[in-house]
Amino acid sequence: MKWITLAFICLAAGCSQQVLVPDSSSEAGSETAVLIPEESGIISEKEIEVLTEGVAALSFQGGWDIARDNAIDDALRKAVEQGVGAYIDAETRVENFQLLSDRIYSRTHGYVESYRIIHEEQNDDLYRVVIRAVVNTGNIENDLAAIGILLSEQNRPRLMVVVRELDELSVLSDEDRLMSGIMFETMLLDHFRQKGFPVVDAATVEDILRRDQLKLILEGDDQTAALIGLDAGAEIVITGTALHTINSRMIAGSLRDIHNYQVSCRAINTRTAGVLAAAATTTEIPFSESQARTLAVDTTANQLIIDILDGWTLRENVTVIVASNANYTKMQMLRSELLLRLRGVLDVVIRDFTGSRATLEVISEIGTQEVMDELVSPEIETGLEVTGMAGDRIEIRFTD
Repeated sequence: MKWITLAFICLAAGCSQQVLVPDSSSEAGSETAVLIPEESGIISEKEIEVLTEGVAALSFQGGWDIARDNAIDDALRKAVEQGVGAYIDAETRVENFQLLSDRIYSRTHGYVESYRIIHEEQNDDLYRVVIRAVVNTGNIENDLAAIGILLSEQNRPRLMVVVRELDELSVLSDEDRLMSGIMFETMLLDHFRQKGFPVVDAATVEDILRRDQLKLILEGDDQTAALIGLDAGAEIVITGTALHTINSRMIAGSLRDIHNYQVSCRAINTRTAGVLAAAATTTEIPFSESQARTLAVDTTANQLIIDILDGWTLRENVTVIVASNANYTKMQMLRSELLLRLRGVLDVVIRDFTGSRATLEVISEIGTQEVMDELVSPEIETGLEVTGMAGDRIEIRFTD
């Protein structure tokens, strides 16, 4: 095999790596060491240039052309991994490997601005490519924030799951049977817990959830889901159904069971009863019910998490302010001050006003904690005091 050893310095990621590249000008069997200049590492503040090698097996890929595509994908993934290394250390990458794989490593084309192939060759059952890629670290930084930092900025919202596994949709009319079938729900809850979401345990949900409420939630009543979530201290409620059916099919000359899961789930904001994310997935696997269920859980949870994080990345936060001792004049004064004096406020909506109690929604690019800090600052001249806070809900009392 005709290779040369190429060492390069990835300045932004703070790492070094060796890859093998052939030297077409050398004699057969000879090798030459070449060092890439340091200035090739950083292109701009948000871009780095890296050199990576990708490998794919021909025997499992169906042919050299498919193997070549997969080898390129492997090299691009490694390039993105180096970009991630510019922001988080190796220990953090290992601890969050699955989440990074789902959210970042699998989206190479969103981070690689351009690449060119330096070398490619087929060697026995392997196809190898070496690429030089320009990686947009700015995009990576934003998505890393969406995974971790934004979770903290949202005050680490607690998540509750109310999902039932059914063998037929008619079960929705049988409240007794609805109380069973919680394995899918338990696995889904555990998936979110592993991704870093604080969760409401199943025992708490069981204590407060009545059968008639469960039926309404599974039928799509978001208001009921939001109310139950508030009772449980959750800011997000995942609701839905997982319809499990078994069909028979001839496989390799034998009649086999095929396990099918059709999942429909939604993530509800308990403060607004609005839909944060939705997932509709179908999974089909022969022989194993447990494997089909696991794949259905993982697929559904990953889609919901991505949609929730994408929504947070838009930087539109909704803070609910519940005011007591209110009158119309005070409400209008507070609304005007919030719009004029708070940085990042996009709109303030008066949702309801009954007697001396009112509710406002502050739609902003800042978090609830920042909204509360501004409410008690000297810049707000409307007389009020903050009496409580939970999640993205702030309770205030207008002073006379």
